[in-house]
Amino acid sequence: MKIHPSQPAPSVQPDVLVVGGGAVGGFIASSLREAGARVLVIEAGPRSPDPASEHSMDGTLPETDAALWRYRCTPEHAQWSRVRALGGRTRVWGGWCVRACAQNVVDAERAGAPWPLPFGALQAQYARVERELGVVGNRDGLAVVPDGMFVAPVTLHPRLSELTEALGLPVLAGRIATVAGRPWLASDALQDVEVWPETVALRVIVEHGRVLGVECHRGTTVRCVLCVPRVVLAASAIETARLLRSSVPGHEGELRVTSALIASHLVVAPGRTPEVAGAARAAFVPRFVNVEGGAERPYVGGFSLEVQGPHPLRHLGASVLALLDVPRDSPDDMTAYLVHALGTMLPSDERTVRFDDGDRDALGRPLPVLRLATTEHDRTIGADMDAACLAVAEALGGEGVTAIPHVAPDGLQIGSEWLHGPDDGERFDDAGRCAGAVGLYVADARSTPWVSDRHPTLTMLAHAARVADAVLLDLRV
Repeated sequence: MKIHPSQPAPSVQPDVLVVGGGAVGGFIASSLREAGARVLVIEAGPRSPDPASEHSMDGTLPETDAALWRYRCTPEHAQWSRVRALGGRTRVWGGWCVRACAQNVVDAERAGAPWPLPFGALQAQYARVERELGVVGNRDGLAVVPDGMFVAPVTLHPRLSELTEALGLPVLAGRIATVAGRPWLASDALQDVEVWPETVALRVIVEHGRVLGVECHRGTTVRCVLCVPRVVLAASAIETARLLRSSVPGHEGELRVTSALIASHLVVAPGRTPEVAGAARAAFVPRFVNVEGGAERPYVGGFSLEVQGPHPLRHLGASVLALLDVPRDSPDDMTAYLVHALGTMLPSDERTVRFDDGDRDALGRPLPVLRLATTEHDRTIGADMDAACLAVAEALGGEGVTAIPHVAPDGLQIGSEWLHGPDDGERFDDAGRCAGAVGLYVADARSTPWVSDRHPTLTMLAHAARVADAVLLDLRV
């Protein structure tokens, strides 16, 4: 192991190095550590001094170093939303844990992004993740949103329960991973795991088809090589693709990129927030196609709704208050809700990512070049998603409500992205092992089953549990 003399070495020689300290990386590292493996996690972003302070209701996050994380996008106003900090997107996810349903597998096949494993193969892992994350929820008996192994039932806030009659749709209590009264964070899983923050993986060192270690950049100036026989890639799918390209032959080509279509509205209603002790303030309207009824729609898949609230407006933070031009000392008589629709974004040849060797960032890495587009499918399902959000807003606040759109379902914004290559079935097995590099595993959405009509994190973590089991099996061989 090569370490700059001024930098500390890992406390013990690791058996496994995990790249990425988000939900997937945190869960895998914790699972490996509990099974007795020696694990080191490297995370490109900073660590918060207090994990309980990491969750942000208003999306306020540490700033990203533009020189280190440059990318290009066409059109220029399109966005790739990233979180460069320990905890990753769990800092804003709200703890949502919703299982995929059998129809998601059918949709994936129709969309040309088939699941790499049968639907039933994840059921044990779903239950394992739900137990370990402390997911609360109710057994609602709906096939479209399969029941889970919940640690406790919840009672939905009456303002949210009223939506069932107003919308004519089932409105369920959110299924939320909860720790000490707040959403679960990846850093909760990393309490007993050694983590190196502000450490960027540059390439996996592979010789004669076997992993030898990882070349890293630590802090502002230090480069080092960590010698380790097994590496799990759990960064974003695009960052994993860049690492694979620099490490394993055959990963140079352009990839199709997709995410979920998202329509988001901040809903502000007059009046104080009703206080109901112990009531859940997160509701889920499972997959449907439109608020007017009728199953036949001219698009693949459907969408679901997440509703958070009611909350006093001040709880949403200074950035939201500034958006509304509301003085900080006068929001006590206003109630806020966040309404999100998550819908199917189809893989498309019009949405791709490649890496430009002629344009490199401050660490010498080729820049990601994203090409995004709005398809006719996006416009059609997006119109239904926006209409559903506005119907919820009206049901929550009546004539005095204000609904402020802040994310449009236009296919030009991606967050938790999936990548699709023509030979993925040959490049990775269904437990994330990478062909051509013994000891290298891909655990993020470069190889995860595709689900985009609901929050994907639970499915990503169920797949991560399979990857962790594969690593442990290989360690014992």
